[in-house]
Amino acid sequence: MGLFERIGRQVEQFKQTAKAEAERNAEYRCQACGERFEVDRDECPECGAEAVVARTDEEE
Repeated sequence: MGLFERIGRQVEQFKQTAKAEAERNAEYRCQACGERFEVDRDECPECGAEAVVARTDEEE
């Protein structure tokens, strides 16, 4: 495996890990599709629903 392939795989793994951790700690979620966000939104960019709410401690 070449150097650039190895670095590319490591970068992709880092991106996936960072995204998963950000979603796990997100404070808001869409009630319709479950997508999570760091900031409050009027509508979900994934599904377009106007059902974005603050997460509760029980949702951990």
